[in-house]
Amino acid sequence: MKRNTYTTRSSPTSPRGIPWKLLLLAMVLVLLLPKAVTLFSQFSSSLQAPGLALLKIVPHDLNRRVSSQADTQESKSSDEMSSDTIADVSDEACPQDEAGDQGILERVVRVGRGDTVMGLLLASGLAQAEAHAAVSALQEVYNPRNLRPGHELVLTFRAGSEEAGEEFFEGLKMQVDVNRNVLVHREDNESFAAREEQWELQHVPAVAHGRIDSSLYEAAVQSGLPVPVLMQMIRAYSFDVDFQRDIHPGDAFEVLFVRQVDLEGLSVCNDGPVLYASLQTKGRLLRIYRYTALDGETDFFNERGQSVRKTLMLTPIDGARLSSGYGMRRHPILGYSRMHKGLDFAAPTGTPIMAAGDGVVVEAGRKGNYGNAVVLRHPNEYRTLYGHMSRIARGIKSGARVKQGEVIGYVGSTGMSTGPHLHYEVLHRGKHVNPASVVSPPGRTLAGEDLKLFRQVASKLEGQYAALAGKKMAQAPDNGMPSHFE
Repeated sequence: MKRNTYTTRSSPTSPRGIPWKLLLLAMVLVLLLPKAVTLFSQFSSSLQAPGLALLKIVPHDLNRRVSSQADTQESKSSDEMSSDTIADVSDEACPQDEAGDQGILERVVRVGRGDTVMGLLLASGLAQAEAHAAVSALQEVYNPRNLRPGHELVLTFRAGSEEAGEEFFEGLKMQVDVNRNVLVHREDNESFAAREEQWELQHVPAVAHGRIDSSLYEAAVQSGLPVPVLMQMIRAYSFDVDFQRDIHPGDAFEVLFVRQVDLEGLSVCNDGPVLYASLQTKGRLLRIYRYTALDGETDFFNERGQSVRKTLMLTPIDGARLSSGYGMRRHPILGYSRMHKGLDFAAPTGTPIMAAGDGVVVEAGRKGNYGNAVVLRHPNEYRTLYGHMSRIARGIKSGARVKQGEVIGYVGSTGMSTGPHLHYEVLHRGKHVNPASVVSPPGRTLAGEDLKLFRQVASKLEGQYAALAGKKMAQAPDNGMPSHFE
């Protein structure tokens, strides 16, 4: 069988030894590359969906900035392209374009502990003279010393040339209150001007109600009642209710209050005041109504038109635990039983102590086993004593007049004491009485035209609560007293 004879030939090569076929393929690819680029650009444009960030090949023009509007135009033919570049045209990558003001950049700076406006501006790249000029302008409408951790400064910059990568400071804005902004803007190359923006808060009625399972505080928070409103309600009821011993599981509450909202309808921190509240506890149903009398005095009144404010408060301290009651007990230091002539409220050192009622300071200073103590004289021959204070409040001295609820000192453990607490005594006509059982007369009782107007206001408040809470009102009685819910 005859074999085929194959002749092996050497392939021609380039001078550097590159196979000529590979060289020919590379030349073809170079010639076809512009056409492939155009086809790819058209294909990517057809696939782009709203909100989807895609990379496009766009003409690079040194005489203008590439904008999102130019990027969205149809791909130009290859003979218009001198060179190619890749640009990100995502709207999310260029939020300043959405505002219609290209080149404006905003930087949010959160204030930390110890920060100053000057320091934050310098840290953001401003020159010393420029930062000083901005702060000087700010001082015309706002004291920079009032800056607090948590504030946010919105710094505005204008982008410079792309080659230099510069940014020029244009101004700042800061919200300093729930209804107030301060702004600083550049007037020229060397000076700034400041102004402020203010807006009115809207006042809308709101309700909260709940049943107490463990504590009034937990039930109030679960019902959406703001803590400042809860504290106002507790203060109003504190003349008739001992919140440490009178609140039990199954008790219930209802509150109508004012909620302050901003322009966006968001609640701000200073909600209140309470307009109407009811508290059901230990078989008692206590209702209170906010009313401004004809003489201009505003207070809470019960259904009979009597002020809930009594001559003396039951507990002259907030958030304290009753650690020792009135009566005979074994003294923790002396070791034998003797009469405990007051109530002890355990609380952390420094907790404010309030005057139980309007009165005059009789003693203020060191008082034997009581340590630092204050004694007040009240109307109707009552006196109160506050012992073991860490310190006495400024201005509390013999002869000074105090108002009910005014801070007169702070919890401590001075004198004969085993730990920080308030020792509170009440004397009537020189004799000690149990502070928890003192029945003080109401501070004021409405009569005549005031009583008639109060009943009308109380009925309207109950009706407003019922409408917001979705409850049905019972028919009003003929005697003009407020109607209640079915």
